[in-house]
Amino acid sequence: MKDVDLVLDLFIPDENRAMEIFRKIRWAERIHCPKCNSLSIQNRGFQGKTKRYSCNECGLNFSDLTGTIFANKKLPMGEMLYILINLDKKSVKQLSEELGHKWESVYRLARDFRENLVGKSKDPVLSGEIEIDEMYHSSGNKGLKNQPLTKRA
Repeated sequence: MKDVDLVLDLFIPDENRAMEIFRKIRWAERIHCPKCNSLSIQNRGFQGKTKRYSCNECGLNFSDLTGTIFANKKLPMGEMLYILINLDKKSVKQLSEELGHKWESVYRLARDFRENLVGKSKDPVLSGEIEIDEMYHSSGNKGLKNQPLTKRA
């Protein structure tokens, strides 16, 4: 249990700090409505650790997490950020042991992250004039398979 406490103390920010970091990333420019992109927003206070907002144009009520991969998740924001950062470095089992959560909970979150992040990434499209250097491609022992082996002297 001491390892869990050490990981939590050293690498995972407390919930308020994690939400501040998330808000700075999410609303880098200004807070806007996720539905109509309006900047006419009314602050409706806090609901738990997340801030609530209301759009004056379309009337949508939304929070900091609305429309993100973190929406509708029960784990604390600091732990979700820790899992997201370490997803390619550590196994789900190791992450669940470090954080003290069930394997299934961490696995479900990791699966959701992978599905949403991989699906949204786009392959680069090349255009214009493209230059490629030469390449050596070995075709193996093609043509030498049917020849008898020679004995060494």
